[in-house]
Amino acid sequence: MQNQYDLKRYAVLYVDDEEKALKYFEKSFSDEFRILTASSAAEGLKLIEQHGDDIGVLLSDQRMPGEKGVQLLERVRQSRPRLVRMMVTAYADYDATVDAVNLGNIFRYVSKPIHMEDMRNTLHRAMEFYILQQEHHDLLREKLSVLQNMLVTDRVLGLGIVAAGLGQNLRQPLRAVHAFLDLTPGRLGQSSFDLDRLRDASFWRDFHGHVVKQAGSIATLLGDLQNGQAGTAGSTVDAATIKAVLASHKDAFTTKGIELVDNVDSALPAIQTDAAAVIKMLELLLQTEGALLSSGAKVTLSAEGIKDGADAGSLRLTLTDSASGLPAATLRSVLDPFATQEDAQATPGLSLLGACFLASHLGGSIRAPRGAQNTRLDITLPATAPAPQSTTDGSREFITNVLMNDILWERLLPNV
Repeated sequence: MQNQYDLKRYAVLYVDDEEKALKYFEKSFSDEFRILTASSAAEGLKLIEQHGDDIGVLLSDQRMPGEKGVQLLERVRQSRPRLVRMMVTAYADYDATVDAVNLGNIFRYVSKPIHMEDMRNTLHRAMEFYILQQEHHDLLREKLSVLQNMLVTDRVLGLGIVAAGLGQNLRQPLRAVHAFLDLTPGRLGQSSFDLDRLRDASFWRDFHGHVVKQAGSIATLLGDLQNGQAGTAGSTVDAATIKAVLASHKDAFTTKGIELVDNVDSALPAIQTDAAAVIKMLELLLQTEGALLSSGAKVTLSAEGIKDGADAGSLRLTLTDSASGLPAATLRSVLDPFATQEDAQATPGLSLLGACFLASHLGGSIRAPRGAQNTRLDITLPATAPAPQSTTDGSREFITNVLMNDILWERLLPNV
């Protein structure tokens, strides 16, 4: 019966100090298998490091100069546990057999002289076992990747729905989520999984705790935004307002060794908007910078009135720092369910997300220009805040727009 597996998909490595044994083994089985040979344990380890997961089966002679076969099998078991390991020896060495089973977790014990037909059948079973392991591993990875994408999507939808639920106190949640995603250095779904860690029950207990903390942090943040905005519509924001926020954070930045530069023009024209929302947005942005930067860094906030174009009359704020850009981990800490933080309450990405929600609430936006060497955020605020939107309409618009927004889905589900 024809074998259903490609037996040359992965290599067989045979380690033996007898040159003739290596040549005979390769000649006998090279038609059916990809054969690699090594004359010592050290040489075998080198080949395993070079070829990585391309090797599926390892056979090692026990009696070799230097490191013995059982020692090689034990080391390989620790570094590549899925590699199928077998012991080959010409001696009736009971102790070596026990050690090979206990320390190297071998698949089979083979005695010399090797019987060709028995060895062929053994290699077939060993390679099939390895291929099945790999297929199971790949399937699990694929399922976890799909699970992650579902959780990421659910996280973003949930954030938007909560934001939409704040009704008149927070507008255009989809726009805010989309703006936040635009800040990401790369696609969110391109994560590597430590499958052995994910099989550990303690990981899921810790993960559950992280999700509970993160959900609580998001609810608290959005609740604070709602409470802080009551009755502030129509108030004025001018240069003095912005300078006061910078002054209130000066001491904290100085204590940390970060230079905070006020580059706001005192003649900045005033805009009619929610002053409390603008102040909260600036505080969240400064909190993000303070959490990410270390001593010696420099943060500059500039402000100017836009005189020409479609945004004429609007206010443009530019926040720059001396860092090399927003870390992907900051954004993953909010949107990626497999990203963990020791203290979810202090997650910088959460503050950045809140700032995006507030900019959107004010009818403006936060953007990070592509190609900038250092972190730069451009914040645009209109001369007059938009009219409130009803809770029902806001929620309905958010759900409809998410389901129809191809760009958003492309960012959330990069593997589709």
